[in-house]
Amino acid sequence: MARNAEAVLAKKTETALAKRDWLLNTRRQLSRLSRQTSGLPAYRTMSARQFLDHHYAAHRPALIREQMADWPALRLWSPDYLKRKVGHAPIQFQGGRDTAEDYERNKQAHVREMPFDDYIDLITREGAANDAYITAYNNALNVAALKPLEEDLGFFEEILTRDVEHPNGMMWIGPAGTFTPLHHDLTNNLLVQIVGRKRIVMVSPDEWPNLYNDRHVFSLIKDITAIDDGLEAANGIGAMAFDLEPGDALFIPIGWWHQVTALDFSVSITYTNFRWRNDFYASYPKG
Repeated sequence: MARNAEAVLAKKTETALAKRDWLLNTRRQLSRLSRQTSGLPAYRTMSARQFLDHHYAAHRPALIREQMADWPALRLWSPDYLKRKVGHAPIQFQGGRDTAEDYERNKQAHVREMPFDDYIDLITREGAANDAYITAYNNALNVAALKPLEEDLGFFEEILTRDVEHPNGMMWIGPAGTFTPLHHDLTNNLLVQIVGRKRIVMVSPDEWPNLYNDRHVFSLIKDITAIDDGLEAANGIGAMAFDLEPGDALFIPIGWWHQVTALDFSVSITYTNFRWRNDFYASYPKG
C-alpha cells in the first residue's frame, strides 16, 4: 500500500514538473517572436517610474548607458590611481582560481589576503588572467579599505536607496581574463562598469529546464558558449551576449542566468539596495 502511495506521489510530481516545463517552454517561444521582448533595451537615462514599471516589476533586464557620465571614477581610476588612493591597506580576494575547477562553488577555500597595492601589482602583471579577483564575496572585509574610493562615485538616486549599512555597493577588481561561470543570483542586481570592458552572456529563467541546475544557483554548464558533451539539451538555448563598457549600468533581474568575462583590467560595482523589495532570497529552497 505504501509503495502504491509513493508511486502515485512520484507520478504527480513528475506531471507537475512537466507542466511547469511546458509553460516555461511556451513562454520562451512566445518571447522569441519579438525582438522587443527578447532583446536588451538600452537607455541613456531612466526615471524611477520607467525602471519600476518596465524592468524591476516586469522582471526584465535593462542597460543604462549615460546616467553615470559625471562620476569622477570614470576618468580617474587607473591602476596607479587606485594604488595611491587605497595604499597598503589589507584587502581580501579570491586566489588560486586557475588551479581549481569549481572555484566559484567553493569561494571560502579561495579566500586570500594581501595589501591592496601589492594586489594591484599582482593583477596587472603579464598573464595575470583568472587566478586572483576581488569579488562581491569579499566585500564585507573590504569595505573599510576601499572606502577612500567612494568619494569618486556618484549614485543612482532614482532607483537606489542610501538607507542601508553600505549603500555604495560591492566592488569587483581584477585583470583581463577573470571569468565568473554561468549562475543566477538571489537578488535583483545593478552591475555598474567603471573601468575596462566585460563580456556578459545572459539567459532568461524561462530556459531553466535546459540549464542543468544541479546545486544552489549553479549549473553544470560553466560556459554557455562552449557546452560540454552530455549537456545537449542546452544547445538550443537563446542567450544575449554583449560587452559592458565603462559608464554602463546593467540591471540583472533575480533568477536571470549570466556569466561574465573581463576583457580588460576591470573595476565594477554591484548594487542590490533598490528602493523596492529585494529580499526574495529569504524563501529560496535549499539544495
